[in-house]
Amino acid sequence: MRYSIDEKPAAILCVLLGVLVAATIAPAGSYFFGNFIYFWLPQVGVFLLPVIVSSRPAVISGAALVSALYLAAFYSWNYLNGPDSMAWLGYLFSLPGAAIGAVIGALHIKNKLKSQAAYVVTAIAASTFMGLAINQMLVCSTVMYCGF
Repeated sequence: MRYSIDEKPAAILCVLLGVLVAATIAPAGSYFFGNFIYFWLPQVGVFLLPVIVSSRPAVISGAALVSALYLAAFYSWNYLNGPDSMAWLGYLFSLPGAAIGAVIGALHIKNKLKSQAAYVVTAIAASTFMGLAINQMLVCSTVMYCGF
């Protein structure tokens, strides 16, 4: 199946957004690479798992966009509440929900072969966000105090 010519560049841009966010928030110095990998590598799992189900580049765009925005939002929340290194475990514990949501969205999209790229990106982003939100609520109500 041929995809819209805009799907691949959009997927690349969304992945690069995640790289940019991770590189921006990783502390400079000798720990930069380790922190960068810690922030960005889990995102790779979130946007590559749904590709197993549906190989459209628009699937990567939706999941990678939500992952990058979540990393930026989590960093902002952690920074504003007094930086706490243990809070980053909450970031990691929330990502399985994002991956599950993205896979569910990809399964939904798989049956709609002629869907427009914008619909695919929106559906995957929404399902990724829903999975992430549900998982974050579970994390905040069990193992982590989120201050809400």
